[in-house]
Amino acid sequence: MGPGFSDGSPATACRNRTGERVGTVTESSERTREIYLNSYVAALAIVAVALFSLCAWMLRLQRVSGRWVELLLFIGMICLCEIKPIVVARSNGIKEIVASTTFTFATFLVFGPVMAMAAQAGASILGDFFAKKRFVKVVFNIVQYWTAWGLAALVFVAIAGQDALGSVGSNWRWSVAVLAAGLSYFVINNGMVGVAIALSTGNRVLRVARDTIIQEAVSDCVLLALSPIVVIVADKSLFFLPLLLLPVLAVYRSASISAEKEHQALHDSLTDLPNRLSFEASLQRRLSQPRMGAHKAAVMLIDLDRFKEVNDTLGHQAGDALLGLIGPRIVQILPPDSAVARLGGDEFAVMLMQVPNQTEALAIAARIGEALDEPFRIDEFNLEVEASIGVALFPDHGQTSDVLIKRADIAMYVAKGRQSGVELYDSEQDHHSTRRLGLISELRKAIADGEIVLYYQPKLDLRTGRVSAVEALVRWVHPQLGVIPPSDFVPVAEHTGLIRPLTTFVLATASRQAAEWAALGDELSVAVNLSARSLHDGGIIHEVSSNLIRFDIPARLLRLEITESSIMADPVRARRILEQLHDMGVALSIDDFGTGYSSLSYLQDLPVNEIKIDQSFITKLVDNGADQVIVRSTIDLARNLGLSSTAEGVEDEAALAWLREAGCDHAQGYQIARPMTAEALEVWLGHHNEALAAAERAKVAPSLKLVTRQDGTQG
Repeated sequence: MGPGFSDGSPATACRNRTGERVGTVTESSERTREIYLNSYVAALAIVAVALFSLCAWMLRLQRVSGRWVELLLFIGMICLCEIKPIVVARSNGIKEIVASTTFTFATFLVFGPVMAMAAQAGASILGDFFAKKRFVKVVFNIVQYWTAWGLAALVFVAIAGQDALGSVGSNWRWSVAVLAAGLSYFVINNGMVGVAIALSTGNRVLRVARDTIIQEAVSDCVLLALSPIVVIVADKSLFFLPLLLLPVLAVYRSASISAEKEHQALHDSLTDLPNRLSFEASLQRRLSQPRMGAHKAAVMLIDLDRFKEVNDTLGHQAGDALLGLIGPRIVQILPPDSAVARLGGDEFAVMLMQVPNQTEALAIAARIGEALDEPFRIDEFNLEVEASIGVALFPDHGQTSDVLIKRADIAMYVAKGRQSGVELYDSEQDHHSTRRLGLISELRKAIADGEIVLYYQPKLDLRTGRVSAVEALVRWVHPQLGVIPPSDFVPVAEHTGLIRPLTTFVLATASRQAAEWAALGDELSVAVNLSARSLHDGGIIHEVSSNLIRFDIPARLLRLEITESSIMADPVRARRILEQLHDMGVALSIDDFGTGYSSLSYLQDLPVNEIKIDQSFITKLVDNGADQVIVRSTIDLARNLGLSSTAEGVEDEAALAWLREAGCDHAQGYQIARPMTAEALEVWLGHHNEALAAAERAKVAPSLKLVTRQDGTQG
């Protein structure tokens, strides 16, 4: 940091290249701390003026005659160093060191403290002017220098006497006085800076002052130690004085390279945002500050839901350009005491160090989501992305960086799964988080090793009682955990990019099974659920076409089920893909109808064949008048649009009878049959068809109340 602040802000100690501030304050307390800081600067100003006046009265100005070149060279170097500080890498970020100390101390020893203080003040004003620093900061820098150099002058004179000023290395007292004056300046200067930092950030004064002195010890001591060398060289021959610029330039060069390497290690090369390592370290450093115990903070993890589409459609160059625009869009929303980082891929993180409550944190997250919803202009295209954002609060959800990041990640998974945009961490969500994280590494291997299997649930025709269609439901038969439902691993697959190989496996397996049943004389249409990512993946058309050709099955035996939300995420693109699938002869269904946000005007133009009524409306259908109105309206809507209707989650005979009376076309659920393996389904169908044939022969309505056998089959 050198002999003064380096960022131009009285409320911070330093600023790294991303603009991240060390020490943040709430709007309400910032004014109070600014008053403290201004009062501190005013008090220092009185002391500084008194010391400058005392030095001017007590200590004579050293005669400059014959040494004007030397003096001007010293002043020029002081000004140059103030205007162009050295950028160096520190453990807590990229910092600046002002190297004017060397030449100010040399001026102090040769021409006296008054000339040194005047030269330093002028150079400081010049440097602050170029840096566009605030008035209070300009004043602080001057009074800090005057106070430190004034007290150093009193120490020097007390040891070596007034006559020692201007005499180069005349005796041992001069050497001791130089050492004592330099040490006094170092401690006093950095101590004053530490007090200013503590007052502006609300931290403990003694602790911050101590830390500042320790942090600046090496750099400041090196700069001060060079001063006697400069004095001795200048005294012997001005011809050699310019040679002292060579080591200074070497220091600048070395520091620049070091800073650049540090920056590269802590920043993402594509976006120039802090990377995961930098974000975690900065977050933990801030959370460990004593003042954080009385405040809330928030960590947000942001995942772009439709970024893969950009890469697949326009290429990685467009994807990289889009990632470069995400950070600036987010920064516009954040309060000044925040930071944004790219953790990798299409995942970003935000740190809010002062939030009054969770309502405000969620409001900021919502604004970030709205900002990212606005189209991004890349070349000639307006690209639209959506974000899933998870929020975790300090100290409510964790007190360390790794815990907060992990829990924000869990909340983000929930937001992605629910397609809700923003979710706050809930411990209930975390109940199986460790298990889910463990499943990620196993899922790819499970697909290759055949642990992923399909179960099939019959779909009953309510008019004829026959079954001509089934829904394929994916299951993971884990060797240790048993059967794992799709809700536990499909969201993981979507988030980690494994949804594509999983979809490939499910489509191929369902198509092969449909072909096998057709070869046996049972033409069963097999429905496959298509995720939002799979729907908008440009490869789904080729995937379906290849399976139809590979297994030589008619397109009518394959049905794809898509949710309302996945369609409306990008209606234009979804419609284009659905039309191509429809032209191939593949049947299409809108799954979980009634739980999304689709537009009815848009629905009538979609090339779909079926509406599946979500089970949430069926579970209490018989006893809930509101659900009855919704279900009957949906059945009528489907009929008027020329679509078939299917009720999901039918679990009792009364609901089945109500649906038949209401004119619903199909039903599926535990009342009819549970999902089962292909082999079990074949046995079940045999019993069901036998019972249906017997009922027809007896001219009585077949009973649809099926008994589950211990082997899992039903009849």
